[in-house]
Amino acid sequence: MKCTIPGSLFLCLLILSACTGTDDPPPNPFDPFKNDKTATVDTVEVDPNSIVGLHYNIFAPTCANSGCHDGTFEPDFRSIESAYNTLVNHPIIKNNPAGDYSVRVKPGDAGKSVIWLRLNEDIDGQSGIMPLVVDPDSDWEEKKGDYLKNIKNWIDGGAKDMFGNAPLDGNLQPAMRGLAAFANGNLLARKSGDGYVIVPAGTQTIEIWVALYDDSTDPDKLLHNKAKFATSLNDFSNALEKSMSIQTPIVENGYFGEPVSYYHKVNLDVSGYQADTRVFMRVYVKDPSLSQITEIPGAGSNTYTKEYFSFLIN
Repeated sequence: MKCTIPGSLFLCLLILSACTGTDDPPPNPFDPFKNDKTATVDTVEVDPNSIVGLHYNIFAPTCANSGCHDGTFEPDFRSIESAYNTLVNHPIIKNNPAGDYSVRVKPGDAGKSVIWLRLNEDIDGQSGIMPLVVDPDSDWEEKKGDYLKNIKNWIDGGAKDMFGNAPLDGNLQPAMRGLAAFANGNLLARKSGDGYVIVPAGTQTIEIWVALYDDSTDPDKLLHNKAKFATSLNDFSNALEKSMSIQTPIVENGYFGEPVSYYHKVNLDVSGYQADTRVFMRVYVKDPSLSQITEIPGAGSNTYTKEYFSFLIN
């Protein structure tokens, strides 16, 4: 029987068995390739001086190990994207004693990138040189010289992303450097050094100081300057809001133990909280050059940062 049905080739194929007068299906044009064991895929050569090469050779096998940069704290080296976004132009938390650095990776200048310092020097004489721990399957010790060159080349070459695009110059959002709390003139201790602040039983009011950093604005020139307090780690929908005042700065140790200047102050009446209540704090400030208000710690910040901004009422 001759097939004379007009229309698409697809429709003709569907009725081909009826047209030929046989029950056999039409041949599959892909059958010759189905079990072809000889087909190969060319290996893509990864540039070791790119963020892709750095992640494949260094960050994933050496730095994203358990309890380190595996999402437990920043930089986050679990993926190429998270590594790039938490490194390039990202404000630092820990600085050297002279305060010479502002970002983890300064595109085009390894010498002004704190990651380069951390890989070559003990930043404060007690933090060690990165990486602190090397897993058995890492080849960092064997290839350290080459890997350091690759990192420097990537930074000095503009710290381009995985697509080869240079990062946009931008004004960074404010970041925190520390929080210190006082009761009756005495600095309150923390659990395990950088855990929650311990508020002694019978305390009526605590005086809270916050140290902030911005790449283009002095801390005392930041706007908005609000603080919120809630008894939930993540739910601030009904939080108590108070204004922070800007004061002549005091100097106390910051988040990583280095002395920093604290300009922002707010008092909190804690007499109404029951014993063993945890109170969580967030601050809200605005860089005059940016449109948005910055929340510190943000809703998406790591739990340990939210713990640092909290108080246990004893």
